[in-house]
Amino acid sequence: MQKELSALLQTAGLTLRKWASNHTTFLDTIPLQLQESQSTLSLDNEDGLTTLGLLWNPKNDHLQVKSSLTQMHSTDSPASIKRKVLAITASIFYPLGLLSPAVVAYKIFLQKLWQDKLQWDEPLYFHLQQEWNRLLQTIPTLSTLRINRKVICLNAINTQIHGFCDSSEQAYGACLYIHSTDSNNKTSCELLCSTSKVAPLKQLTIPRLELCATTLLAKLYKKAIRALNITVNESHLWTYASIALTWVQGAPNTWKIFVGNRVALIQEETASATWRHVPTQSNPADVISRGVDPTSLSSATLWWKGPQWLTHETSSWPTTDFNGPKENLEIRIVHVARPPEDITQRFSKLNRLIRVVPYCRRFTTNCRQPKATRQTTTLSIQDFHEALTCCVKMVQQISYPQEINDLKKTTKDCSYQFPENTAFLHRSGRSFKSWRTTATVCTSL
Repeated sequence: MQKELSALLQTAGLTLRKWASNHTTFLDTIPLQLQESQSTLSLDNEDGLTTLGLLWNPKNDHLQVKSSLTQMHSTDSPASIKRKVLAITASIFYPLGLLSPAVVAYKIFLQKLWQDKLQWDEPLYFHLQQEWNRLLQTIPTLSTLRINRKVICLNAINTQIHGFCDSSEQAYGACLYIHSTDSNNKTSCELLCSTSKVAPLKQLTIPRLELCATTLLAKLYKKAIRALNITVNESHLWTYASIALTWVQGAPNTWKIFVGNRVALIQEETASATWRHVPTQSNPADVISRGVDPTSLSSATLWWKGPQWLTHETSSWPTTDFNGPKENLEIRIVHVARPPEDITQRFSKLNRLIRVVPYCRRFTTNCRQPKATRQTTTLSIQDFHEALTCCVKMVQQISYPQEINDLKKTTKDCSYQFPENTAFLHRSGRSFKSWRTTATVCTSL
């Protein structure tokens, strides 16, 4: 490919120079005068307006974050403003979120400035200035971190994705690892990407924050699957939050709106993955939620390589069986309508009852009708007759519920013995009294 590309451009008088590669055999085929130095290279587009802010060492195949800030002391640094803090924080370019455990501290500090309602050009308070000075001194340390560019072993025959998420009261995050195995049964596990967010200013419960972290992992997993041009054999997503795991394994309509909407999204985005429970000491996402100093991040093996048991047999992984919680699950409560109240017991006189019921019936009828067709005339004799019929039916249904149900269900002649006399069901639904000893129910009714 290199020869074909060079020959094609040479026909136009263009000679390709500054070849760089992490493969020494490839570089041996290129003349020395056409090679780039094997020292650390900048991936910046220095002639353009946008810079990537990345450094690449071809010899070791490592990536670095470029920092233009020099080491500063809190006593020498001038008073900062919120605008400057945001500019410095946003200038830290960490592709794929590989430095999330260190950068999350700057995000949390920026949120504090919003909580204190500082203006853009207002100097920081003394205690905030001291905290910012300490954070500012750690930024140059980020450029000393060495990140492996290669995340999959050569000629991999089995590839797995493992995702982890965790949350705290200040921040939550998620990270993905690629576990690959070659034909010689050698395994490799490397950090692929991660993301983090500060906890919202509106205080949420810890289970809900854990669910937000789980949702963040689901979105990150979906993006990674779409971007990767490889075959993924297995996908496992891990969380320490037992309540969030119980939510994810249940039906979305079982939970309250906040939980149900996120569970539906998680189940849709991670349909091809398996959710599992992981102990907190083996959860690399815990480093994101707590934050870590950049000086100690380089030696955080749990962050860069994931839990050690990922490179072992599946039988050594944490078991998926756990005791699911029984409380604080935010189960959706369904309100059931109570049976209608016996309005006849609220009046001592039948006359008054017959005059109130028509107004109640008219009100319910008008509520279901458009404004133009609502009845506003005075009550008629027919309204009072219908009110009396309604009251009689209500009393009968309360006094003889089983008997009326049996009479309604009967499709042939039957006899039913009433306490004092008998009755038959009229087509209007009322049960009229009769002095006969039995009642005959006709199918025509």
